Amino acid sequence: MAHFNVTGTYGAIGAAVNFAVLMVLYLVNMNLLAEWYVGILALLVLVVFLFAGTVAARKANGNVLSFGQAWVASMTVAFVAQVLSAALTLLLYQVIAPELPGVLEEITLEKTRAMMEGFGMGGDLLDMQMKEIKAAMKEAYTSKGLAKNSAVGMLMWALISLIVAAVTRKNANTEFA
Repeated sequence: MAHFNVTGTYGAIGAAVNFAVLMVLYLVNMNLLAEWYVGILALLVLVVFLFAGTVAARKANGNVLSFGQAWVASMTVAFVAQVLSAALTLLLYQVIAPELPGVLEEITLEKTRAMMEGFGMGGDLLDMQMKEIKAAMKEAYTSKGLAKNSAVGMLMWALISLIVAAVTRKNANTEFA
C-alpha cells in the first residue's frame, strides 16, 4: 500500500501541470480557455500522469501489480488530480479572476449559438435552448457545480483507469504484460 504515496504525488503533479497550463492560457489570452482543444489537452495531460503514476506504483510494489491493484493506483491518481483541480479551479474563479466565469460563459454561449444556427436551428427553439444552456453554465462555475462535475468526471476516469490498469498490470508469474 506504499504506492498510495506515489500515486497521490502523481495526481498532485498532474493537477498542478494542468493548472499551470490554465494559468498560462489565462495570461496569454483568456479567450483560449473557451476553446475545445484546451479540454482535450487537460485530459491528455492527466492520462499521461495516470500511466506514469500507475507504472511508478508497480515499481514501488516490486514491479508487480495485479489488474485490481493497477486500477486502484490509477484511480488514486485520478481522484487526487480531480479534487486538486477542482480546488485550484475554484481558486481561479473566486479569487484570482472572479470575472473569468462570466467571460467564459459569454464566449461559450456565442460559440454555441453560432453552432446551433449552423445546424439550422432558429427562432423560439434556439432561444429556449440557449436559456437552458445559460442556466446550466451559471451553476458550472460555482463550488456546487465544480463538485458535481468532478463526481461525474470520476466516472469517466474509472473507465479510463480500466484501460490504464489493463496496460500497466504485471503479475509475478508471467514474463508478459
